[in-house]
Amino acid sequence: MTAPTSQLARTGTGPHDPAPAPAAPRFALQLTLLTVLAVAVPAQLYLAIPMAGRFRTVFGVDAGSAAWAGSCFSLAYALGFLLFGALADRVGHRPVLVAGTVATALTTAVLSLSPDYGWFLAFRTMQGAAAACFAPVALAYVARHAPDVRRSLALSVLTTGLLGSGIAGQVLGQTVSDHASWRTAFWPAAVLYLTAAAGLRLLLRDPVTDPSVTVASTLAVLRGLLRTPQAVAVFASALTVFGSFVAFYAVLDRQLEGVLGMSGRQVLGVQAIGAVGLLAAPVVHRFAAARGPRRLATAGFLTALTGLLVAQFRSAPVPLVLGSVVFVAGISLVVPGLVGTLHRIAPHSAGTAVSFNTFLLFVGASAGQLVAAHTGYRTTLAILAAAVLLAAFAVARAGRPPARH
Repeated sequence: MTAPTSQLARTGTGPHDPAPAPAAPRFALQLTLLTVLAVAVPAQLYLAIPMAGRFRTVFGVDAGSAAWAGSCFSLAYALGFLLFGALADRVGHRPVLVAGTVATALTTAVLSLSPDYGWFLAFRTMQGAAAACFAPVALAYVARHAPDVRRSLALSVLTTGLLGSGIAGQVLGQTVSDHASWRTAFWPAAVLYLTAAAGLRLLLRDPVTDPSVTVASTLAVLRGLLRTPQAVAVFASALTVFGSFVAFYAVLDRQLEGVLGMSGRQVLGVQAIGAVGLLAAPVVHRFAAARGPRRLATAGFLTALTGLLVAQFRSAPVPLVLGSVVFVAGISLVVPGLVGTLHRIAPHSAGTAVSFNTFLLFVGASAGQLVAAHTGYRTTLAILAAAVLLAAFAVARAGRPPARH
């Protein structure tokens, strides 16, 4: 049993929400801007992977310390989801997205002025906390305002952007690391965020607010979700998604450069080819959405597992490239599948469920980067393969009714 419906209905989106969908052309513009930000905002996490070597040189730190350039961001990012999801339910999605994007612009600009590594990590933490306004609130906005017939596809497009940020961030980080000052990775992004904030203010709908949402009511809803076995199975599987994504690319980059001797430009090429896998989610969700989000998420985990197994053949570039494409394709199916599954498991508390699920996605990302920093290529991929297989099993069982005794 979950928490009482009167409590659950206070947070999140569900089929009984009164908010009407905006006209299709206006929503298309909103989705386009939100998808651009879905790529640009989390990219700040992933650019730390290829720039770790630059941070070691510039700030004079070791590899373990350099890994915290990504981990401190992702930890603050993940914790911020728990705040901004509930805040958006209380005051509306648009104010949170606009104010949060402005705060992200300011912290990103200040980050580029860091005088030493201590200040750099402090500003990265602040940047991660501000950037947390985006992902859960944007997902909730699209789930609430998308036309019914386009909701699944719209969520798939948005989550594909979130995953695409992993590729875009690494391409940006590698390019800056090879050709420019490390500060160039931050101040142009600050200008982009500030411009996007103005666009959000103009394009998004007036907020749908619920003043009854409080910290206490949100915690009550979350306690109810954590007593629901199906929701717990989805939450547990979420830890493996971005964690495996970050860890895979961290060790892949080291393998391509350190073992196969690829140049930075060639590594960028491999990352760009891997991005082809991102096309799987919109295409599959458009033509196979009727099979249900849980089955698509399970299929995504198994596809990602296949990619990890192929990438174990590390002595030649072809298996690595093919494995990366298959792996990314699988992960691209998982995220919208998990969101859709949560909407079916807990339709009246989907806002809280999605926020907590997004929190766990990025907790996994933080852990994944630390795992990759302290383990070798084959060991990391073996750990990821086991985690992804367990996640597939958990999600496959999430839709089954409990056994009767």
